[in-house]
Amino acid sequence: MLGPVTVSLRGDGKLESLVSQPRPLALLTYLALARPRGLQSREAAMALLWPQHDAERARRGLRNALHELRRTLGRDAVISIGDGLVGIDPTHVDCDAYALERGSWAPDAGDDAHSVDPLHGLHVDDAAEFDRWLSAERTRLRDLLREAQSKRAAADGAARQARTPPLPGAPHGGDVTAMYIRGHYCFLRAAHDGEATTLRHARTYYERALALDPDFAPAVAGLSNFYAVAARRGLLVPFEATWDQCLAYSRRTLELSDTIGIPHVHFGTDALYLRDDFDRAGAEFARAVRKDPEYAEGHRFLAVWMGIAGRSREAIEAAETAARLEPDIVTMVNTLAAVRIAAGDLVGGEEALRATLELEPRHAPSRERLLRLLERQERLAEAVEERRRAPAAFRGEQFARAWAEQGVDGYRAERRGELRDEVERIEARMHEAKPSSVNERYAPPVLRLVAAYAELGEWSKVRTWRLQATASRPVLAHWFASMPELQRAPALAPPPSKGASGRPPGR
Repeated sequence: MLGPVTVSLRGDGKLESLVSQPRPLALLTYLALARPRGLQSREAAMALLWPQHDAERARRGLRNALHELRRTLGRDAVISIGDGLVGIDPTHVDCDAYALERGSWAPDAGDDAHSVDPLHGLHVDDAAEFDRWLSAERTRLRDLLREAQSKRAAADGAARQARTPPLPGAPHGGDVTAMYIRGHYCFLRAAHDGEATTLRHARTYYERALALDPDFAPAVAGLSNFYAVAARRGLLVPFEATWDQCLAYSRRTLELSDTIGIPHVHFGTDALYLRDDFDRAGAEFARAVRKDPEYAEGHRFLAVWMGIAGRSREAIEAAETAARLEPDIVTMVNTLAAVRIAAGDLVGGEEALRATLELEPRHAPSRERLLRLLERQERLAEAVEERRRAPAAFRGEQFARAWAEQGVDGYRAERRGELRDEVERIEARMHEAKPSSVNERYAPPVLRLVAAYAELGEWSKVRTWRLQATASRPVLAHWFASMPELQRAPALAPPPSKGASGRPPGR
């Protein structure tokens, strides 16, 4: 699509397009690029491509075009849900525009981003709305091409900068190891929700170490860590340029020393969260802990990956190692709690969650996970107390009032309302035509949406959103398969009939 729109089988090398009729080709383009990604409305497709036809002729035209695509690409390439939704399966259909959006597209030899004309030559007669959509897509893809060119230039510059550290100024002390240790101390204090000022001090000390010895690999790795955290927390923007700095310093680290595990964690997170390369992510995390068995963050990310992959025992082993190496870092203990709960060890999971909240009572993910565990075990009185515990951020007073007035029924009704609010908020965000935030890249909101619908027991919504999400990003199938909410398939019980007692004991 970055050029004339052509369709070919992977690896056949043919120049002619398998699909050449204008409307089937236009339909395929629309299903591939329409946003939000995934399944699209048949009515919208008909309005775009058959606006001059009556409803029956438009439906016939759409059926014929879909038949042509299935005949050419294979039946599994096109997905239909009921009579209203249709889309393509990205596991069977890929395009260069996806690579451009992921940041992995590279121009052919002799070309550059400025010479590429997206969707060149595509046209459908008597389809003004489609022409407008097509024009907007061409503009969007041209903008992405220019951005890709800029990122490539920034990455090249970052690599050059990594190879040419700043000249020595007036470092406080002349020992490179001392500068590095000061930087590492500041980084450990700041990396996990610490102060931004302390994190910037870490960068200063790493740069002072490199001013004394440009080839001191631990300090280069330290800078890769700094840029990773600065990108993730939004301390330096734009995200893409800051993350490219992290990767450039990671590559430079391995040029200087092949025994450091830190770069492989950055390569793994890049693959897992930003490139959708699940297998490569696991290989990188495993490589990190092989090179440095004492690197807690490497074990933590390996535990996360193992958990998503469904390898529960190995996930627990890796998380326990991370927590043993860094028992006072909240994220290490919280990850241990998460993988234990996912594996069905609720007692061990609760133990780790309470240890996490002793370290940091304000850690919202741990408190939320503890609430779900207590609710799952019907320990609702404890859940109310947990919601009210300072610093409160979980509608503690509303739940306490509902519990006092109606007991179990009141709590469940309040929880359903909480879930409805969350569903409404996430669905509104999902329908916005805005790029993903940094947090959404690492934690796609559709995962929380599906979990909320699962708890509500609305399984048709679970199936619809899950299908749409995996059609858009096949890698999310790994996440869905690992979600305890989808394995248990529980539903909040509806309010009982009048006369049923749901009050707490003693009322």
